[in-house]
Amino acid sequence: MIGKRKGWIPVLNRALDFVFTSFCPICDGRVFKDGYSYVCQECLDTLAWVHGVRCKLCGIPMAGMDFQGLTCSGCREENLLFDQGRCLFVLEERARRLIHDIKYHGARIILRDMPSWLDRSEGFREYLEGTVLVPVPLHRRRLGSRGFNQSEWIAHAFRKAVGPSVEVVHGLKRKKNTPTQTKLDRSQRKENVKNAFALTRKNHLRKEDRIMLIDDVFTTGATLNACAEVLREEGFSQVSIATLGHG
Repeated sequence: MIGKRKGWIPVLNRALDFVFTSFCPICDGRVFKDGYSYVCQECLDTLAWVHGVRCKLCGIPMAGMDFQGLTCSGCREENLLFDQGRCLFVLEERARRLIHDIKYHGARIILRDMPSWLDRSEGFREYLEGTVLVPVPLHRRRLGSRGFNQSEWIAHAFRKAVGPSVEVVHGLKRKKNTPTQTKLDRSQRKENVKNAFALTRKNHLRKEDRIMLIDDVFTTGATLNACAEVLREEGFSQVSIATLGHG
């Protein structure tokens, strides 16, 4: 849960907004409206946060009775190599704008709200506890042109929100500078990321670690599965995934 809020935080946040004029990525309104949350709480209320029964592999909401974990039709069609998965919200237009600001505009400050986001999807915080967070890497050329890896930002935001039971390890590298997946279909996405990843030489991962692969969104799962395949081949037995959005 979120700790006690400090009275000086709203003053600092509003000063930051005054110096670096920003707008809520969902409604284009004022940020830090309540003094604490960068994104309007009212806007966050409109997102499709994941609650209740969900697919055990990708985290998308499902209808039905959940006894030993349900699997959605999309995941049943794939040979997914990770054990389980969670996402915070389903992607629709408002959620896409949120992700877009982080991914393409470098708005890392949005992720300061992560503690309250975890509270909106029950069990997500507990799901992350005790894991080693491994962000999906960018190729060095893509990283050089963009200047940051949003998956690393998300992993560090998760770590800060959950606490000392988790750590972030940059254990994977991207060997191939693959084209963006955005306009590719399911089969093309799988082929695009085939053999694209490898363990870093000094990765500091232990075989007994509970590995949690981190990315911004789950679409078909091709990228996350390609990362999981590398880890499985190297003998890691506990591999799961976590993303912000699904869609």
